Amino acid sequence: MLRAVMSEGDVGTVWKRCLTVVLLVTALSFLAGCVYYNTFYHAQAAAREAELLRESSAPGAPAGPAERELLERVVEKCGRVLQLHPDSSWADDALLLLGTTHYYQGRYESAERRLTEFLSLHPDSELLPEAEYMLASVLLESGNPVSAETYLERLAEASPPHPLSDDALVLIGRARNARKKYAEATEAYEQALERFPRGDRRAEILFLSAENYEDIGDLDAAAQQYARVPGERGGRSLAFEARMRLAEVDLMRGHFEEALEVLADLERRTGNRDELDRVLLLVGSALEATGAVDDAIATYEGIAVSHKKSEASAEAHYRIGLLQRDYYELLEEAVASFRKAKEEAPRSDVAKLANDAVRDIDKLVGFLAIIARIDEESEEGRVEGEDERAPEQGDTLEQVAAPAGAIDDTTLHVTLLPPLDQNAGGADTTGIAPVVVAADTTGIDLAPGGADTTGIAPVAVAADTTGIEEPEDEVAADTTGIAPVAVAADTTGIAPVAVAADTTGIEEPEDEVAVARFRAAELYLFRFDDAERARAYYASVIEHHPESSLAPKAALAIAWILETRWNDLEAAGAVYESILVDYPDSDFAAAAAEGLERLVWAASD
Repeated sequence: MLRAVMSEGDVGTVWKRCLTVVLLVTALSFLAGCVYYNTFYHAQAAAREAELLRESSAPGAPAGPAERELLERVVEKCGRVLQLHPDSSWADDALLLLGTTHYYQGRYESAERRLTEFLSLHPDSELLPEAEYMLASVLLESGNPVSAETYLERLAEASPPHPLSDDALVLIGRARNARKKYAEATEAYEQALERFPRGDRRAEILFLSAENYEDIGDLDAAAQQYARVPGERGGRSLAFEARMRLAEVDLMRGHFEEALEVLADLERRTGNRDELDRVLLLVGSALEATGAVDDAIATYEGIAVSHKKSEASAEAHYRIGLLQRDYYELLEEAVASFRKAKEEAPRSDVAKLANDAVRDIDKLVGFLAIIARIDEESEEGRVEGEDERAPEQGDTLEQVAAPAGAIDDTTLHVTLLPPLDQNAGGADTTGIAPVVVAADTTGIDLAPGGADTTGIAPVAVAADTTGIEEPEDEVAADTTGIAPVAVAADTTGIAPVAVAADTTGIEEPEDEVAVARFRAAELYLFRFDDAERARAYYASVIEHHPESSLAPKAALAIAWILETRWNDLEAAGAVYESILVDYPDSDFAAAAAEGLERLVWAASD
């Protein structure tokens, strides 16, 4: 916690000042002085009470009603001192405390204005280091880390060290991390640990250092730092969070057994229901990662039974729905679980995700129904012994990109179900990042050279779709206006690849079933994170509709999957070459040429 309000030592200073007043002024002046001192004293007392409430809360938790009321009392009383006694010996104290209180209220503009006023009016005040420190804190929260660091450097290097020197080093580390100067941030944290081996903030410094290592991508170092937090000074309040983060890092490193051991220990130690829910949800994630899907579902079901009508229960039902949909391909059961998630916490973010998941399933079923109907009609009219192979120009793509074994579209057909009510709102406080579908990206046009598609994030939170009008009948809806799909930023260093350009401008008439196949592929790839099935449906567009304007787009999408998802660069290169041969005049030939060039550069490195 930032030590921004007065400490017990500061209270002693206040009393000494009052005693000086007693000795130096007349009785009348003494009485007047005590009036404004008394006002400031009560402001300071309220600030200390607010700080105690803040320290007893979970890190990062919003201020409760009692703390907010105390902070308002501080503002009122400090304002009275400054208004009625602007030239008093307590004016600098009141102004600093007022700026600090605005900071804790989240009123950063007001805080910056008050603290800047302090520096201007009281440049010789003994409280100047505290004011500069608080101003740096405000600037950091306001998104100005460069200016924040300039105020902190002198304080951090003070000799002898100032009581806030270690705090200043911590903020310098945070400022450098915010600027993505990760190596310099690491240096600041290490310097703080070295200079203040008995500091009260060692646990916090280690925690911030671990987060910085995560940002760098050094998960081993991050795990080491998180593991040290509980045993350091000040580590009690951060112990639970540090162990949770350690388990998450272990999962990211693929150390599933270690993660489960940490979580089992937390489960034994944790008595708080909300914290226990977070632990068990992460246990479920670990079990999923090990392939123990049935055990994961059992864990989620336990949460749902033990803590009904909670956001944790909603999260548990939602995750069960994802497993039913993606692992067992039980779409109707998945829809039922998603609906249950909505019922458990109607105003949560999970409810919005569940709503989107039902909508996606409805869309998919509509596309599969179209494909199944056309396939059935084709089967009825097919001449026995007719060659079913794709035209010659598609052979190369089929050989390189088509999955082993065809997908039976009818196996995923279920009865269409109406979408959930769209009145969800509010924040998910479970603290667990579920594996969820990506945000709806309708309206984003990925032309060649557009957004990079090498980093699809399967743990992105879906956008609020409240108010989006859905077609009354998803199957009967016009499917010529394909919803383009945007993807996350590239973290691999690969140059942009345009995969799914906006197809809303496709010249009519476009083959209805070709559109259905393409959109099913998009859903599988960007909403369900199922690259294998997505590739299969993209390949079916090429195989069954080689003359469609969607065919080169589907081929480019296959190449992108091979290159970025599976790192099969040789196969990706073959698909790029096939696009240049089979679709040299398409809008995607240039993107294919760029893909080949990129692969050549990768090979040369």
